[in-house]
Amino acid sequence: MSTYTKNLMAENGLMVGMGFGPAFTGKGYTVTAAKGKAGIGKRAKNIALFFAAPFIGLAYLLAFPVVGFALLAWVAGKAVMNNEKARPVALALAAPFIGLAFVTVGPIAGLVALAWIGGRALLKA
Repeated sequence: MSTYTKNLMAENGLMVGMGFGPAFTGKGYTVTAAKGKAGIGKRAKNIALFFAAPFIGLAYLLAFPVVGFALLAWVAGKAVMNNEKARPVALALAAPFIGLAFVTVGPIAGLVALAWIGGRALLKA
């Protein structure tokens, strides 16, 4: 094992030693600050993440059931679409919801497209 790989493993962990790290560029390391000295910005970020962590965990906890039900619906939908007898019934039941989605999202997509084209025209003028 080369000295470069040993140094990378010491800094970044075992994954670099297994080949999942940055490629060797031939450049050496440059020291920009003394080790162990954290700036005010890094400390503030760490404090903010410390206080935000419970809320991030709560968001994951609340999202798990929705993701699970969506996965079950996806798998069930794929199974129904492969069944020749159940497919027309499933499509008939899904048609109103698909129409509602198009009616809801269509105007928003149209306004976004209009704003995009108008913005491009204003920037060119």
